[in-house]
Amino acid sequence: MPISKSRQSPFDTRNERGGDRLLQIEAVYDKVPVGLCYLNRNGVFVTVNDQLSRMLGVASEIAVGRSVEDIVPDHAHLLRDCLQAALVGAQIPDQEIRRGEETFMVSSASVTNDLGEIAGISVAYTDISNVKSIAHKLQEIEQRTTYALESAGQWIWDLNIATMRVWRSPQYRILLGLDPNGAESASVAWDIVHPDDKERAIEAFEDAVSGRTPHFEAVYRVPRGKGGHAWILSRGKIVEYGPDGAPLRLLATSVDISMQKHIEEQLSTTVQLRLELEQKLLEANRKLKNQSERDHLTNLPNRRKFNHLLKREFARATENADLLAILMIDIDHFKAYNDFYGHLAGDKCLVHVGRALNKVIKQNDGSVARFGGEEFAALISGVTTEQAATIATQMLNAVAAMQMEHRGSSTGQISVSIGIAVFDDENRDTIGGPDDILNRADSALYQSKRDGRGRLSIWGNSAR
Repeated sequence: MPISKSRQSPFDTRNERGGDRLLQIEAVYDKVPVGLCYLNRNGVFVTVNDQLSRMLGVASEIAVGRSVEDIVPDHAHLLRDCLQAALVGAQIPDQEIRRGEETFMVSSASVTNDLGEIAGISVAYTDISNVKSIAHKLQEIEQRTTYALESAGQWIWDLNIATMRVWRSPQYRILLGLDPNGAESASVAWDIVHPDDKERAIEAFEDAVSGRTPHFEAVYRVPRGKGGHAWILSRGKIVEYGPDGAPLRLLATSVDISMQKHIEEQLSTTVQLRLELEQKLLEANRKLKNQSERDHLTNLPNRRKFNHLLKREFARATENADLLAILMIDIDHFKAYNDFYGHLAGDKCLVHVGRALNKVIKQNDGSVARFGGEEFAALISGVTTEQAATIATQMLNAVAAMQMEHRGSSTGQISVSIGIAVFDDENRDTIGGPDDILNRADSALYQSKRDGRGRLSIWGNSAR
């Protein structure tokens, strides 16, 4: 009986620290105005950007590698809840926390590895202290609208609709930085409104006058005394009508909302930066995932990727009662080649052989990977044993056609040995899984080597 050999990928151990290193994107993290960190599934800090270090008052080199209970005991339970929600696939809501006088919005998102498993969570801390403060002040201003004249941040104005002349209270001059002692006489309506906003303000006025809306409300810019513009929110209603029902007077109050507009712009910028960051993270993760699945030398899929493809194709072949062929390929006398020609030449040899094998396998709709060292592995779906042997023969010929000199080989040139195992109706009930068929192909490969190399062997058959 063939001897089964166990081969274990270095990635099969699910080396979490290796996965974590792939997700460290410090160059992106440290350029954003929010605190960012990455927690692995055990609740340990893996990455902490400079902004978050400042927010938490803990140096990143101290935080990295330690649990949330060690670094943020006051809200470690919150992060644990977010992590638990990610692990069970639940939605992770944004939450607010207070630390001293500061308020932070904590937003979390699950992070998956290349196998689609939850590796941890990415957490963003946004300082919303100013936003909360301004929102509170604006709420107070809203509640005190009926007391506008008593508020230093508001003024009242009275528009004569028949003449379109407007009177403004003294608070108008103070708020906009004009001479408080200057006389404010009646002026033409809308004369202080920024040209780009005038049409919108007049439209809101006409809606109120016509009765299309019960009140007048408009947001527009007006000039400040020392240059620049203030954003103004005006609200009012028709307070006097003529005998014929025609509106005569509009009484309104105005308030400076420049700070609110500034906060809105800041929030808009933050949201845009976050969207851009998320896009960069997605692109970086896709790039890192691709790099983690590629052999750096041959640019072929690596063993980790091959094992993933094998599991997927074996499951599909089992479900659909389809055929699946596995080929294990080994460069003959490669150690002797390295010893004689040097490791740089050995690397070039691996690249050339990989290209030759890949060209053949692509013509047959299969996949080939560098399995490790001088060994390659290929899988082809839907082919019989005879078809797999024909493809393997093409591989043998493709490598031989390169005519690469190898003085350490009896043939004088580079050659490969191939082992084949096919998952078909004859053995469908006896093959226990993807590792089983892989071991059978590996045993067939060693049969080829025992029979003289430079040939192929099929599991259960003799070498060719």
